[in-house]
Amino acid sequence: MNRNAMPALVGIALIGLAVTGCGGGGPVPVNPPPSSAHSAAEQAATMNWLAKTNGMWASGDFAALDQVTTAEMRTIYLSEESHASLPGNADRQGLQLTGLSITIPCHTGPSNVFVAYGDTDVFDLGSAMQPVAMVFERIGGSWKLAAAVDRPGQGWPALCTQGTPPAAAAVLPSASYATVLAQVLTHAMTGVTETSAAASPFAVNDFLAGSGSITAQSATQLRQDRQAGITFTGRFTPTPDPTLALPLAHGRGFWMIGFLTQSGTYSAPSGLRAKAWPDGNQVATPRPAVVHHESDTFATTYTATDPLRPDNAAVTLDGFFGWPLTATAS
Repeated sequence: MNRNAMPALVGIALIGLAVTGCGGGGPVPVNPPPSSAHSAAEQAATMNWLAKTNGMWASGDFAALDQVTTAEMRTIYLSEESHASLPGNADRQGLQLTGLSITIPCHTGPSNVFVAYGDTDVFDLGSAMQPVAMVFERIGGSWKLAAAVDRPGQGWPALCTQGTPPAAAAVLPSASYATVLAQVLTHAMTGVTETSAAASPFAVNDFLAGSGSITAQSATQLRQDRQAGITFTGRFTPTPDPTLALPLAHGRGFWMIGFLTQSGTYSAPSGLRAKAWPDGNQVATPRPAVVHHESDTFATTYTATDPLRPDNAAVTLDGFFGWPLTATAS
């Protein structure tokens, strides 16, 4: 994993599901499903979020932050507020959202979550349009953005939109998802070859094995640092924000959306004068002429399809989103 250039995992073949909606089979969809019926309020809430975000982008005024964000996305917005600045000409182009499609997952009682799919440049700060899924939660009577997920390489997992969510338990309960995942990803960051036993209950897919995996990239970068007399340690920890569990089509379980903080520390006893660490990651700025330590943190979101039991089923990582929070060199 490129520790200083989020989002990471670019090029990994991600695993999706094979159907859309709650009926019928077919190939994995690349485009989002058609909007759910009666989703005018959710569409309005999404456009309100975009308008408020554009206000922050254009003026650097984050007064509306708590009106439109919650959970990990609030953490990201707060981080941006702490070092927000306007360009010299103070003339930024507005951020965009196109192809909006709303999915309201099947639920019991009032709906408290929806997914807005679309192409947007919000999460690239205006540089490029990218397909994302944005998950909104109803908090205190208002819809607020909780999470964003980059589109998996094989398409979006199919969510249930009719009927009620499964009553059976998932292989990995939502209350345990982030804690168990943090342990698995922290192990992967050591570069040690992943095994089914160590990764359980997660499947050893392209996130954890193969040339583009977290495990392989970490092994390469750790070796490069070690050869130069530099050590790197990293870990994942769950955030206080609860995991979101969205029901999948056909009663196949849940799409888990969990929030983790990724942290890493470099130690260079002899000091580093170069602009980059031996593994290729840029040294944080501002920085002293000779750097002995660097600490970085990132907000990360990992999604997975979590089937219903029996116990021999595996949880499959399928999506990711990451954002740099802090970087300090000393």
